[in-house]
Amino acid sequence: MLDYEKMGLNIKLRRIECGITQYRLAMILGVSQAHLCNVENGRLSLSLKLLVVLRKILKCTLDDLVVEKNQES
Repeated sequence: MLDYEKMGLNIKLRRIECGITQYRLAMILGVSQAHLCNVENGRLSLSLKLLVVLRKILKCTLDDLVVEKNQES
């Protein structure tokens, strides 16, 4: 099961690493900044379609976004 809080944190950290503001990323994804804020805080999730777009924008894999960094196999 996905941990939306950890996924949101992964998205936020990756967005910051890429130097993209929350406002700008929300515009690119076609969602409100409030929605993206809720995603980053683990209250909402993005659709798979938007996650695929997001991984391209943030130049990472889906695993980088949805899997806990310290999770063991």
